[in-house]
Amino acid sequence: MGNSGLFFASVEDLTKSDESEFADEVFSLPPVRIAVVAHKENDWFQESVASFANLNYSDKQLIVLATGQTEWVEPIVSQYFPDADILEVDPEAGLGANFNQVLNSSDEPAFYLFCHHDVALAPDALRLMVEESYRSNAAVVGPKVVNWERPNELLDVGKGMNRFAVTVQRVEAGEIDQEQFDSVEQVFAVSNTAFLVRSDLFKALGGFDEAMGMFGEDLDFCWRAQIAGGTIMIVPGAVARHRDESGEYQTNPKRSRLMERHRLRSILSNYGKVKVLPMLLLNLLISTVKGILGLLRGRLSNLLILADSFIWNLLNTKSLIQKRKKISELRRVKDSEVTALKINPSHTQRAFPSLDIDPDAKRGSNGRLYTWINELRNGPSKVSVAFSLLAIALFLFGSRHLLTRKVPAVGELVPFDSGPKEIFELWASGYWASGLGYEGAMPNAVSIIGFLGIIFLGFMGLLRTVLTLGMIPIGVLGIWFFLKPFGSPYIKVSGALIYLVSPVSYYALSVGNWDALILYGSLPWALIMIGRAGESSPFGESGGKIGSNAIGSDFFREALTLGVLVGVIVSLSPVSVLWFIAVAILVLMGSLIAGTAVKVGRFAMIISLSCFIALALNLPWLLDGFIYNPSLETILGNRTSNSEAISVAKALTLSPDLAGNSILGWGFPAVAAVPLLIARGERWGWAVRGWAFYLAGVGLVWIETMKYLSFPLPQAEILLIPGSLGLAIAGAMGAGALQRDLQTFKFGWRQMVPVTAIVAMTMTILPFLSLTFSGDWGMPDDELNDVLVYEEDANSKVLWISDSDLLPEPGEKFTDELSIIVTTGLTSSFENRWQPPKTNVNDLLKESLELARDNGTSNLGILLAQFGITDIILLERLVPLPSTSPSFQIEERFKLSLSRQLDLLKINIAPGITRYENLSSVGFGAIAAEGSTVMRGVSNYASASESPFIEGLQPVSVDRRHYQGVIATDQEVYVSFPFSKQWKLEVDSVAIEPEIALDWATGFSPSSNGTIDLRYSTSSTQKATVTLQIILWFLAIVALTRALSDVKVDGR
Repeated sequence: MGNSGLFFASVEDLTKSDESEFADEVFSLPPVRIAVVAHKENDWFQESVASFANLNYSDKQLIVLATGQTEWVEPIVSQYFPDADILEVDPEAGLGANFNQVLNSSDEPAFYLFCHHDVALAPDALRLMVEESYRSNAAVVGPKVVNWERPNELLDVGKGMNRFAVTVQRVEAGEIDQEQFDSVEQVFAVSNTAFLVRSDLFKALGGFDEAMGMFGEDLDFCWRAQIAGGTIMIVPGAVARHRDESGEYQTNPKRSRLMERHRLRSILSNYGKVKVLPMLLLNLLISTVKGILGLLRGRLSNLLILADSFIWNLLNTKSLIQKRKKISELRRVKDSEVTALKINPSHTQRAFPSLDIDPDAKRGSNGRLYTWINELRNGPSKVSVAFSLLAIALFLFGSRHLLTRKVPAVGELVPFDSGPKEIFELWASGYWASGLGYEGAMPNAVSIIGFLGIIFLGFMGLLRTVLTLGMIPIGVLGIWFFLKPFGSPYIKVSGALIYLVSPVSYYALSVGNWDALILYGSLPWALIMIGRAGESSPFGESGGKIGSNAIGSDFFREALTLGVLVGVIVSLSPVSVLWFIAVAILVLMGSLIAGTAVKVGRFAMIISLSCFIALALNLPWLLDGFIYNPSLETILGNRTSNSEAISVAKALTLSPDLAGNSILGWGFPAVAAVPLLIARGERWGWAVRGWAFYLAGVGLVWIETMKYLSFPLPQAEILLIPGSLGLAIAGAMGAGALQRDLQTFKFGWRQMVPVTAIVAMTMTILPFLSLTFSGDWGMPDDELNDVLVYEEDANSKVLWISDSDLLPEPGEKFTDELSIIVTTGLTSSFENRWQPPKTNVNDLLKESLELARDNGTSNLGILLAQFGITDIILLERLVPLPSTSPSFQIEERFKLSLSRQLDLLKINIAPGITRYENLSSVGFGAIAAEGSTVMRGVSNYASASESPFIEGLQPVSVDRRHYQGVIATDQEVYVSFPFSKQWKLEVDSVAIEPEIALDWATGFSPSSNGTIDLRYSTSSTQKATVTLQIILWFLAIVALTRALSDVKVDGR
């Protein structure tokens, strides 16, 4: 390959001398122009220039390219090269572009020697490289580069390149020179740290690619030189010492971005016509995969760099075409021949380097990987691996029926029966079909689930499983990471084990309490950030030493991360956020009790800022639902006061189930008591904080039992989840204390503590093991959807009456014992998971029910028909028999009042489940007699004995926003939706303006016959609100990914 080049005829002429002439140097060596850059004034530049002067090579000239002022350069250079040229160049142009300044010189040397500003050459280095250029007819020659201070440490002996134009170094970092590279070899490229090149070839190729400037320009040049027929040689006998100082170029903050731009440019310009397109597509695929993997690690930078590289090259298409044209004219070697030299066969293990652009990131990642492997081989982390495998196996075994079949639709665990597109449309519309209708912002939980649906490729059933059953392992993983800075696998295993076997989460799963599951899964992750906020040991240095693997402190990152987490959770489960705040307060209280230091000011600022971020991310929905109607019950849920509370003894044993009583539950507080007896340092502090969480949860259960508050608290399983977390933390601190603190005490009664701890831990595990045999964690086999399925269209509405704990949402309190909600169908569905904010229309519905309950009407169906309610469900069981579930008895007085209604048809579905069909209602959208609804008062309507509704409209879509039908002249259209001008009616393409009907609803009185088309259109205000929400979330996610990409871990 090397002797067929266009530019090497003169070299061949020069090499006609025999070997003896070379040995005796009978011919004069050709002139060499040395070009070196100079940056800021330093101590070593004079030594570099002196080394050039000491070269045993007579015909040499020096040109200094100064990136700043030249005053300090001239005195140094003039001592050794009085005739040297000194040029001031622009550092922003890059190293390659500045080296190209030699092309403007009038002299014509045979070679150019390019050197960095911190390079010193051995006296014979230049002569040996020039001789090798003649001997092997090489186009480019490089020396062996060693460390300036430690000459036995190799820095560079040539490079390889893989097919994606990624450099493959031949030496490892810190590799010692043991003469392993002391033979002259052909390589793919040499670094322009010290870079001898034939001047005619350099001019023919146009020098370095000036569009690149810096980073990759030497590799690109060597590639082009080989395309033109040249060879690249490394001469280990020629030695160059290199300080590897940063200078003006290396400190460029866009280094990773520039490297990727230039790598792609080399691919686009240097590959031939046949290979360039396949390599471009393959590079795009791998870069995209790299970007996605980086995104999963919280690093958006990889995707941004990928997009930037393609955009930059697209904008530089003109120079790219010109470069390809020049290369095409000079091409003497096929891509296949060049490819054969890209990877040295002896270094194939480095042919496919990491996908990380930043080498430092790669080294850090490998370091963590090697650390983990070493811990796995040598340390007690075998305990962690054993626990992980066993825990996964047991959880999968206990969940086998839920994984192979499905998670039943129980309570709040509604099916995800809509795809991502439909969910996003629902969220963006601001149209609440559930309840009695509402226009306003929907919770961001809807859009979050839609976004996750896209990530799950539309497999909404799988997503539902992850967001319900999966919250248990997510929570266990959270406490594992919380305990990681304590530096002991026994602490991590103990805490994760106690949290895993806690019965609270499995009871929440069995009764369909999604709020409790979300709190269980998210609270440990929130506690990680709360712990970092106060920088209390081991998360910081307050009160002790910072732990191993502790995340580096960063105020903005911690506030933003906690804020985004709270923002997500508040939309999914508002009641969980109250516990986040409570846990933060309890951390401070526990610190005060334990006497452990915490940075209170920083702690308060981060918690406050995170709450503000969460508020901003959910502002429209929070304004509608809470700020305009401030009420603690709105957040806690309007639970009925008749809900039976568990005893304090059950709360102490973390057993929220009213049925059964096991002494084994006392193992939880027994294990957690261990650190109170022997722990010291940060283990004592966090054990006390854990007990604060536990006692706070038990105390709230006691308050609920004693009815000290005028409003009911959330269910017991929600109140006890912080207690479960607290006991898990305290139990983990106990394991750490047994490992590290017990030995500090003299022999005595404390030596019996390990035996007690083992017995107590066994007590906690046994109930969990027995529960795994069910295969479904005690979830019922039956569900309401199985018995309530019947043919229904998108024009019906269903009124549910029951105890609040048996409903998908607590709903609206009707009496002290009963709650009501209105849904769009008999079967539970995704859109009915959230109920709209309360309005005056809700009071109108309750007044109608109260009237029937007091025997004030026998035509309740007519009163309910104005709300579009077609069915009533009395629910006295969570799920049908024969499955066991919580139950509740509705008062006989109310049941009798419903049986007396003339327009309600009773249908016994199953024991404890009764349905009443409303014979007076035709549904949500209806055709009514003229004058019966529009501009008619609701009191006048309520006194009527006959329903004015003639027939229901035909739904066109399942989203209840589009209906059609036929209307006569003496008829009008009625929509059971609070009056809104967003409803548009056309009769034979003639628009009709909406009017108020029955003092609250939407009606149309067209006074003409024909085909009608009724639609709901989203308001411009709602669209603006949605746009603002998207922008806020986008900015928050971008800021979060950037913050997380710079996370540093203390490896001590």
